[in-house]
Amino acid sequence: MLFPSVPFLFYFLPIFLALYVLIPARNAVLLAGSILFYAWGDLANLWVLGLSMGFTYGVGLRVAGNRRWLAAGVTGQLLLLSTFKYGGFILATLAGLVPSAPLAADSAPSLPLGISFFTFHALSYLIDVYRGAAPPARRFSDLALYILLFPQLIAGPIVRFHSLHRQIARRWLTLGRFRVGAELLLIGLLQKLVLADTLAKPVDAIYGLDPTWLSTKLAWIAASLYTLQLYLDFSGYSHMAMGLALMLGFRFPRNFNYPLRATSVTDFWRRWHISLSRWFRDYLYLPLGGSRTGKTRTILNLAIVFLLCGLWHGAGWNFILWGAYNGAFLIVERLVPRLTSLPRPLGQMYTLLVTIIGLVLIRVGDLAEAMRVYTAMLGAAQPEFITSAERFLSASTLAAIGVAGLSLLPIARLRPHTSFAAPRWPWGRFILGVTALGWIGMILAQGSYSPFLYFRF
Repeated sequence: MLFPSVPFLFYFLPIFLALYVLIPARNAVLLAGSILFYAWGDLANLWVLGLSMGFTYGVGLRVAGNRRWLAAGVTGQLLLLSTFKYGGFILATLAGLVPSAPLAADSAPSLPLGISFFTFHALSYLIDVYRGAAPPARRFSDLALYILLFPQLIAGPIVRFHSLHRQIARRWLTLGRFRVGAELLLIGLLQKLVLADTLAKPVDAIYGLDPTWLSTKLAWIAASLYTLQLYLDFSGYSHMAMGLALMLGFRFPRNFNYPLRATSVTDFWRRWHISLSRWFRDYLYLPLGGSRTGKTRTILNLAIVFLLCGLWHGAGWNFILWGAYNGAFLIVERLVPRLTSLPRPLGQMYTLLVTIIGLVLIRVGDLAEAMRVYTAMLGAAQPEFITSAERFLSASTLAAIGVAGLSLLPIARLRPHTSFAAPRWPWGRFILGVTALGWIGMILAQGSYSPFLYFRF
């Protein structure tokens, strides 16, 4: 079930919220609703999620201060992730190396929805309990609620157990939190349905052209618009997740901090998918030694982290290369600190250019297609048929670019009030909210929305 869908917004959410408010056993209602939410989207793989939670709960009762149980828990979770997410990639790679071997990538199991995220939640729980940063969940329902909590189940943000377990035990439902949550939900829906999906149309159209028609101008337009689309798509989902969580009394960490305004690649990764960056920092980079063990070891640690970050995003060489690409720039910036202190406009242009070029690897299907796009971006391709760029830049696309661009400026930060005081519901904001919801309903009724891009990861 998707957040921007008629079943979720107009059936599941109103009924669920009514039950959640009226029934005193709120955790039971939330757990049942989260199970239904996941089963609606991927009933066939619900058992995989159940297996992961059962294994995590059992190990979690024994892992505190015990290195062997931690190793067993981490190995089990990574084995589960590798089997379902990377099985096809591994088989395809082996088949390419040994053509005579009876290996078929299509024999790999289907990818469970959200496995990258719920696996990282499980690993976070086990490591936090091992370190003593959080107590083990004595009741299975508490651990299940932490992993299954539907606002963050499918695509994050990656919330730590030590910050959520107290909220599972006790939280407050207030009109102020509900109002702020509803505003965040609406902002996220508008980011996704009105801006990201509008930008997706020219991106899909350009990348869908015959490769021999791709000109330098079109290649740069598609790559630039895809960067903006991905940001609006994923930050829109994060706003929805934060908003839904607030409506339920939970507070989630911020996942984006205007990354397209970053002044270096290092700064970009402090602002983009913050919960993932901090996860890799706390559970991999720092345990490897971070930057405390000399320049050579620091470079090696950064390379390991970003290769695995790329692999986390997807099972393919293009994702691995994207991780290596980002890691290489962080290493260069570590070796040449001046790159992180360029004048702001120059630093922003440099970072945006690096980001746009790198994300081509995420958008295309394989390395061969990426090379065709890069060849066109460099001006080395000679298109057989000249296609006008204006054909792909409709009035709605230009309007979406304009609104998205304004939202990146510090003078026009589109965010709701952060006060949790009791709301007055001014008529202007109330009418604006109802109008936005009606607009969203019409978009959904037309079936003109697309799945979240990060669901693929």
